[in-house]
Amino acid sequence: MLRRIARVLRLTQFLALLLVIGMGAMLYTAMVQFEAASRWVEHTHDAIDQIEQVRLESMRSGIWLRNFAVDANKDSLQRVRVSAAVATQAAERLVNLTVDNPAQSRRIQRLQSELTEVMGQYLSLATIAERDGAAALGPLVNARVARDSTQELRRLLDEAEQVERDLLQSRSHTQHQRFAFFKKLLTGCGLAFAAIMLWAIRYSSRLLRLGQEQVHALQSKALRDPLTGLLNRRGLRQQLAVVAQQPRVPDQHVAVLAFDLDDFKPVNDRHGHAAGDQVLQEVARRLLHACRDSDTVARVGGDEFIVVLPVVRSREEAETIAWRTRQQLMRPISLDTGVVRVGASIGLALLHEDGNDMDTLLQAADAQMYEAKKDSKPDGAGSCRFRMAAPIPA
Repeated sequence: MLRRIARVLRLTQFLALLLVIGMGAMLYTAMVQFEAASRWVEHTHDAIDQIEQVRLESMRSGIWLRNFAVDANKDSLQRVRVSAAVATQAAERLVNLTVDNPAQSRRIQRLQSELTEVMGQYLSLATIAERDGAAALGPLVNARVARDSTQELRRLLDEAEQVERDLLQSRSHTQHQRFAFFKKLLTGCGLAFAAIMLWAIRYSSRLLRLGQEQVHALQSKALRDPLTGLLNRRGLRQQLAVVAQQPRVPDQHVAVLAFDLDDFKPVNDRHGHAAGDQVLQEVARRLLHACRDSDTVARVGGDEFIVVLPVVRSREEAETIAWRTRQQLMRPISLDTGVVRVGASIGLALLHEDGNDMDTLLQAADAQMYEAKKDSKPDGAGSCRFRMAAPIPA
């Protein structure tokens, strides 16, 4: 059983290791894919931000130029140059961000060229305004507004932004899918791991329970006589230990009856050992039938039996039980080879009267049984000799 438990534990550990390795590989792959999708989403956000930066700063350049035409504040010209520089830098970053998308990259390059042209015109107007004053700038600005020179730039910005927003939607959807797959994978792996562990715990518990039952069965067999099913000497000692631990109650005694069969050897000699086994089994059955449920019956030798009476009110009650048991044993026993009779020599001893502990009590009952067998010669098949142990002197 322990080997089976060890095999189950090894199998569980192996499956758990495979699951952890597989789960780790799948989770790592899913995490890498999710991180890649997240980077692409962030990349697209950066591209949209740069497009907005180009749009905003190019508009600011034109606004600051028109403001100078109105109030002739030279700070407005400086701001025109700063906004133009920021817009140009944003366009350069946008070119680098869209290198992975050929169609968008070509669109951004056209946008950059258009921006360069528009910003160049703004810077040229700023130089003229700085040299000739606001009066010279007004007609030039009005002409550009009428011609709507930034129309192509706005169109390219709108197209580029729409492409990036479509990409953002697609990549965000992919990111959400990757994240959902990652969660499902994590949940599935966790459930699979939990299922394997629960199965291992349940199966191991079942094996342990079966092992305990087998151990109990083996222990029970170790305490039982295999022929009669009665307690053997070891089982009797355990039972006596339990009885000895019980508190002493007034007017209640523990009695031990020691039985040794008479005329048993002739049964073996005449009818064989199989018949002798049948006699022993029948004797065991009759002893159990004659005794109470609380009494203990044991076979401690070839034809030696012990009966423990845990509760008797007096020695006379114990003697009555002994004689009743004798009557049961003296009845004829039918065998396949004929009918036989056996008798018994009986020794009786009471705890605290014939012995103060179980070992002494057993020895006293056993000694009285052998005295009974020795003092009286056999008087034919089915004879019974009975002797009580002498009380211990006060």
